[in-house]
Amino acid sequence: MFIISFHASGRWHSGGNSVKIPRSSFESCLLVAPYEASTRGFVRALHEGGMAVLEREPGKPALALACSGEFTAVAWFVGPRSVTAPLAIVELAAAGVPIVAVHAGGSTELIAECLLAGADACLDLAADARVIVAQLRAVLRRHGAYDGRAAEESGLLQVGDLTVDVDRCEVQRAGAHVALTASEFRIVEYMARHSGRVLRPHEILNAVTADYEYLPREAQDVFKVYVRRIRRKLEPVEHEPRYLVTVRGFGYRLEGGNPARPVTVAAHTA
Repeated sequence: MFIISFHASGRWHSGGNSVKIPRSSFESCLLVAPYEASTRGFVRALHEGGMAVLEREPGKPALALACSGEFTAVAWFVGPRSVTAPLAIVELAAAGVPIVAVHAGGSTELIAECLLAGADACLDLAADARVIVAQLRAVLRRHGAYDGRAAEESGLLQVGDLTVDVDRCEVQRAGAHVALTASEFRIVEYMARHSGRVLRPHEILNAVTADYEYLPREAQDVFKVYVRRIRRKLEPVEHEPRYLVTVRGFGYRLEGGNPARPVTVAAHTA
C-alpha cells in the first residue's frame, strides 16, 4: 500500500524517500484538531484514500494556513467547548475553502451548528474509513475539484461516484478501491472518457488494444467476458448493473451509479 504523509519540514515522504511533489499532483487535507483528540483513524482513512494530511493545533496560525489555498480541503475539529470552531468554519466557508467539520461523538445540536455555519459536511472521527473518503470526495466534487479540469491536467476522471485515477491506474467507487486488471482498467478509463455515450464493443476494444483489430461480431463475444469480470468487481449487485450498463441492440454505457433504468430497445448485445 502506498501511503503519503506530510512532515513539518514541508517535504512529502513516500516510504523512506523524501521528495518534493508539485501541489497539483496530489490531494491534501489540513486537519486542525487539539492534541488530545483521537485523530489516528481519521488520518489513516485519508491516507488509504490517497490524500496526504498535515495536522495542526487550533489557533490563528492554523486558520491562516487553512485560508492559504495550499490544501485541497480542510477538516476542523469541533467539540462542546470549541467556542471558536464555528467562527473558523464561517470564515473558511466565506473564503470558498472546502471545509469539513469533524467531531468525536458530537450531539445533533453541534452537528447542526457546524452545517449552519457553512461546513460542507460533518464527520465523526470514528466513522468508517469508506464513509470518510467518500464524503471528502463528495465535498471536492461540489467545489469543482474534479469536474472543472481536463483529465490530462488533473489525472482524474469523475463519473458520479466513480473516480478513475489515470496517473495511478486505479478506480474507486464511492471512495472504495476497485481492483481491476490492466485490460479492465483500460476499458473503464476509455468508457469514463466517454461517459454517458453508448459505445459498441468493437469500438471499445480497438481503442484499448494496440496490436489487434477486432471485427464487430467477434468483439461482442470477447467484450461479454470483460463485462462479466468488470461487473463482478465494480457493481454492488452484479446482476443489477448501475455503472456498466447494457443498452440492448446498441452497446454499453458507463454511468455514475444511479439505480438502473430499464432500456427497451429491440435485439441483443448481452
